[in-house]
Amino acid sequence: MEPTTTDTKETQVPRGLPISGAILLILGLVAQPLIDATATEEQLARNVLLSAIPFILIFIAIVIFYMTLVWFAASQLNERVPNRTYRPIELGLMGGIVLGIFFMFQPWIFALFRIGFFVLLAATLGYILWSHVRPKVETESAELTGLSIADFERRESGEINE
Repeated sequence: MEPTTTDTKETQVPRGLPISGAILLILGLVAQPLIDATATEEQLARNVLLSAIPFILIFIAIVIFYMTLVWFAASQLNERVPNRTYRPIELGLMGGIVLGIFFMFQPWIFALFRIGFFVLLAATLGYILWSHVRPKVETESAELTGLSIADFERRESGEINE
C-alpha cells in the first residue's frame, strides 16, 4: 500500500520546530557572555529580567525540543502499539507519578525527597509523551461482524446450526 500525501505529512516532524529550538539555544548561550560583558553589576541587580534572558531562551529551546520529540514519537508509534502493551505502560507511568508524589511528601527520609522529584519529573514527561500516542484499534471478530439480529435469534432458538 502506497502512502498517501496525508500519511507522509502526518509522519513528518515540522522542520521549523527543531530549527527554532536550535536558534533559541544558540541565542541563549551567546546572550550570557554578552550580557555579562555589557551590563554592570548594578544594572543586573536592578533589572532581573536582563539577567534572566539567557535562562528564558534556553528553557524555551528545551520545551521546543521536547515538543519535537513528542511529535516524532507519536508519528512513529500511532496505531502501531497494541492495546495490551499500551495500557500497562500508561498505568506504569501513572504509578510513577503517584510514587514520586509519595516520595516527595513523606517526612521520614530526606533522600527520598530528591529521588521522588526525579521520579515524578520522569514519569510526568513520559506520561505527556505517551498520552500523544494512539494505540492500535482492535477490530471485532469476523464471526460477529456479519451476524444480523434475526440470524442471532435463529441461532439461539436452534434453527441454524453453527
